[in-house]
Amino acid sequence: EYSLAVNVLAPFLLSSLLMENVKASGAGRLIITSSMSAGYHQGLKDLQLEQGYSAHHAYSLSKLCDIMIIKEMHRRYGSPPELCIHTLDPDPTSSWIDTKMLRAGWSSGGHPVSRATASLSMLTEEKYGQSSGICWGCGGGASASECEKLWEDLVGLTGAVWP
Repeated sequence: EYSLAVNVLAPFLLSSLLMENVKASGAGRLIITSSMSAGYHQGLKDLQLEQGYSAHHAYSLSKLCDIMIIKEMHRRYGSPPELCIHTLDPDPTSSWIDTKMLRAGWSSGGHPVSRATASLSMLTEEKYGQSSGICWGCGGGASASECEKLWEDLVGLTGAVWP
């Protein structure tokens, strides 16, 4: 399923490959973009949506998984200011960024992409380098045990080796 591959498996695997170097920098920040549209909790039992596919469910589930990855990554590795791990909606100060995907399924338009500066803020502003585990403007959520189970499932799907 493409939403899972691009939005979840890719950042999970890439983060595992970069983790040691990011942490060794002494002021590392790792950010995965989620969304206020995170949800479709029931899909956690069927990550590839083999029991019933919907593009909206696939996207919502992938963004829920991103939040869960960050929660678990923060639990395992977060150690501010040496390593700060966060997730965010691209523009948590408004309702929508105008993208092709938004127009295709959720809305007829939104704010210009130029407003999507939250990730730059998280990478450069001092306050985000003093904490870890922030979920800025994101919906969804899951228990610690659900986050840990997803992590193990993703290790199995990607073959990621974490330090």
